[in-house]
Amino acid sequence: MTPAGPPQPADESMTTLVPEPRRRVFRRLTIGGRLVDFAWRWAQRLVFHPSPASFYAWRRWVLRFFGAKVHASVVIHRSVRIIHPWNLILDEAVVVLHGVVLDCQAPVTIGAGTRISQLTHLCTATHSYEQRHMPIIGRPISIGSRCWLAADVFVGCGVNIGDGSVLGARSSVFRDVPPGVVMAGTPAKLIRHDPTVERVPAQP
Repeated sequence: MTPAGPPQPADESMTTLVPEPRRRVFRRLTIGGRLVDFAWRWAQRLVFHPSPASFYAWRRWVLRFFGAKVHASVVIHRSVRIIHPWNLILDEAVVVLHGVVLDCQAPVTIGAGTRISQLTHLCTATHSYEQRHMPIIGRPISIGSRCWLAADVFVGCGVNIGDGSVLGARSSVFRDVPPGVVMAGTPAKLIRHDPTVERVPAQP
């Protein structure tokens, strides 16, 4: 029997290169920022979510304690999940219903009289997928006055929604929405202009 020789190197043309796993880099917080974030996570679990359904004033106070700017007339459901509330601004008569996610890694501003229906997700952060470690990038979201975001709407980072606009149920929005329109779909498309919307007078 002929003894086996030393192992031969594999044909490079047949070699499959396994890419190195990508390491996702999340936004770094200072020590103080981490402590505040830790405190908020526990406050949300222990005093925000368990609060009685009608305790809107209590939940407004908790949000203000953690730096949010919340008008005294805001109605916010106890099941709303908020990330970094110190970046949140809720104007007069805003209504935020159950199961809404407000991801405020960048500022989120919601104008007066706007209604955010159940299970809607406002997401201010995305990953820079073109970079190896895909770091998180935050871009603010601004929603105008007298808007209605119907059930299960997704609003992507950096989106501005004009006054009086309506987004149909389960719409996904990744670009700015002009004022006074009705949009629906994924991605959301213009359904019609709404002539009944009260226009905000232009500033001089």
